[in-house]
Amino acid sequence: MGGKESIGLALRRALSKVNVQNYDERLRVYEHAQLALQNLKGFKEASPEKANELMLALGECVNGIELEFQTSAPPAVPDPSPQPAAQQPNPSQNPIASFLNALRSPEILLPNLTAAAILAIMSITTEISVAALVFSGPLTPYLTTGIGLFLVGTALGGLFVAIGSSYKAVMAGPRSGMAPIFASLVAGVAISMEGQSGEAVAVTAVVAILSASIFIGLVLFLLGWAKLGGLVRYIPYPVMGGFFAGLGYLLLKGGIVVTLGTIATFDDPASLLSMQTALHLAPAALFAVLLYVLDQRVKHWLLMPSYLLATVVIFYAALFVTGTTVEMAAANQWLPSINAAESSFFPVITFDQLQLVDWTAILAQSSTILVMALMSVIMLLLDASGVEIVINRDMDPNHELKAAGWANVVNGFCTGPIAIHTAADTAFSHKLGGDRFLMVLLFSTIVAGVIIVGAGPIAYVPTLMLGGLLMYIGIDFLMAWVWNARKKLPLKDFAVVCGILLVVAVYGILEGVTVGVVLAIVLFVHSYSQLSVIKSSMSGAEHVSNVDRNQKQTRYLDNHGNELQIFVLQGFLFFGTASRLLEDIRALLDDPKHSTIRYLVLDFHRVDAMDTSAANSFAKLLQVCKNDDRVLVLTGCSAEVADRLEGLVDDNSASTNTLRMFDELDEGVAWCGDKILESLESDDEEDDPTQLLTQLLGNEDAAKAISPIFEQVSIWGGETLFRQGDPGDSLYLILKGSVSIVLDLPNGHTLHLRTMRTGAILGEMALYTGAARSASALVNEDSLFYRLDQDAYKRMNDDSPVEAGFFHTFIVRLMSERLGRANKEIMALSR
Repeated sequence: MGGKESIGLALRRALSKVNVQNYDERLRVYEHAQLALQNLKGFKEASPEKANELMLALGECVNGIELEFQTSAPPAVPDPSPQPAAQQPNPSQNPIASFLNALRSPEILLPNLTAAAILAIMSITTEISVAALVFSGPLTPYLTTGIGLFLVGTALGGLFVAIGSSYKAVMAGPRSGMAPIFASLVAGVAISMEGQSGEAVAVTAVVAILSASIFIGLVLFLLGWAKLGGLVRYIPYPVMGGFFAGLGYLLLKGGIVVTLGTIATFDDPASLLSMQTALHLAPAALFAVLLYVLDQRVKHWLLMPSYLLATVVIFYAALFVTGTTVEMAAANQWLPSINAAESSFFPVITFDQLQLVDWTAILAQSSTILVMALMSVIMLLLDASGVEIVINRDMDPNHELKAAGWANVVNGFCTGPIAIHTAADTAFSHKLGGDRFLMVLLFSTIVAGVIIVGAGPIAYVPTLMLGGLLMYIGIDFLMAWVWNARKKLPLKDFAVVCGILLVVAVYGILEGVTVGVVLAIVLFVHSYSQLSVIKSSMSGAEHVSNVDRNQKQTRYLDNHGNELQIFVLQGFLFFGTASRLLEDIRALLDDPKHSTIRYLVLDFHRVDAMDTSAANSFAKLLQVCKNDDRVLVLTGCSAEVADRLEGLVDDNSASTNTLRMFDELDEGVAWCGDKILESLESDDEEDDPTQLLTQLLGNEDAAKAISPIFEQVSIWGGETLFRQGDPGDSLYLILKGSVSIVLDLPNGHTLHLRTMRTGAILGEMALYTGAARSASALVNEDSLFYRLDQDAYKRMNDDSPVEAGFFHTFIVRLMSERLGRANKEIMALSR
């Protein structure tokens, strides 16, 4: 079974095993198919034929799944009644009118309000966990500042991104996956400002995050403006998987840090082994693991809010049973240490505090900010593709980059950290019926309400839940990018993922990114070097030049075609591919079966470029040819490639003709053919027209009988024998000289097709069919021809039918030989 059929059938069978009613599982299959389709588009250049085949198969499968979605997708609201027509947005409707209509329509308002409320609760809890990780250690007293920072980014950043996006109900905000990088940025600022006041460190950390938001916003906008939205497809999948696996580890570690607070730290490994540490860590770990298991098994919009509510209830029930007060729980770090009476979420910083900012400490974190920019681009483009799947509509990635770009510039000045698209939240809200901008506005309003209320309610959120949420996200990342990937990725790709994860775990995110970039380069070099730059390999018997010779010379070249070997090269030649090419050619030349090779032709017509190191490989190849008394012929070199190869030509190689260069492949092959023919003993048969006809017809009597019918014609060099479009009233046998067959193109240029030399025949097809000349014949030098026009052709058939039969047999044999050579070349090209 072919590749297209097998892949399409495999996906179809996977889909057929899923219950029609289970929309979530069908969505998962659909997402996998779309992701595979996107990856294949990104790697299309590596293997165009195979990629096109697989893309067609996956495209058909995706289209089929989409069609089944239309018949089996659940309603936007968990209500068995049909979805009202008013629920669907009308693209042609005025946005203001659409918004007012949504407020007046309960069937629109209630689903969007439900989605906004649930997502707001989940997002607020998650951002508090992120803030607890980022503002930990010496910055713990300023946790409320961190919470306010991330809540403002959630409220305003999500609103601004939705305004600019082509899908107005898209969810966006600070990504929890970026929490380790935020923490690394803040930790770096704290280390740079060691010895300064805690307020100065906290204010500088906040400004560093806001500066990063503004800088990343500019980067996103410029990438979108430059139409580089497909940039993420050039990042190898294993490297991307290593990044996210490393983030998963850091999130898991961050969850432990948030859970333990000052009870234990990773700097003191012995403290992690105490009973008190286990007592605090066990409930958080149980919370995370149980949430992950439930999330994998239960696909319902009430799962997360119900689970969070149940956790809070169980926690306070445990406090009641044990007689522990809220103050005692906070002192034992079961609750956040927040002074609800004095702390507030807004403003995050004041203008008076800006004078405390240490800009030198911020500039020292430039590398971390660049990493944040890279991860933001990757996450945004990946999630934008995910949103396309959710809403079943194409989104311009460049538009989304520009929208997120200006939104984050404004968001940064409004004291909000970087906010980018999130496909998971968008899918969640879409499933609940939140498909309007109204939902985003309600979401932002709810979060803003929490900002205004202040820190009081946050002091009652269990620490185990804050740390457990981070641990849950970390476990989810690790399971997706490591555990599940172990069966999907080849061993070397999985080793890359694990290698990056190990570097991130031991050294940090910056080192992990550096290793990832290096591995990306190594992967590219290794993968590309595995691709053969030899498009086709042919012997002289399989590929003949565009020079037509007499039968004797043609047969001699056919019998001695093994003296010539042709390699048609393609792609980009660098040290990896050039080294492999050199090894392949050496293996061929060392093979006893090919010991007769005297001429080695390399055609560069399809080579895009070549670096200096590749030229060194060809210098080695030239030395090999020189030692073995072989001639290296290079054809079709572009100006750039020719410049690279200039150093190959030295006095020694030039004097011994070890290296020859030609503009066209046929020109080089023709030269090699002439050199091979030097071994052929010449005779005087070609000087006698009758003897030449005898050689062609294979019968001397027939040649003598029809020879008088032919007319000898002399043409001066530079003249035209016949022109394209002229009546096909005669054929010509070249007795002496040569003719070029050229095609007149519509743009006024000409294309050289063949060169006909002594003993060749031309114009025969037009004479037999009566059609007009399909090309022009230009005489290269003073030449002598045997001409057979239509009248003479008819006399030959009428007066000498037996002898004419020999002539017709020769024409048929000539056509068959030409067709046979074409077939052999096609077979060689298809290998």
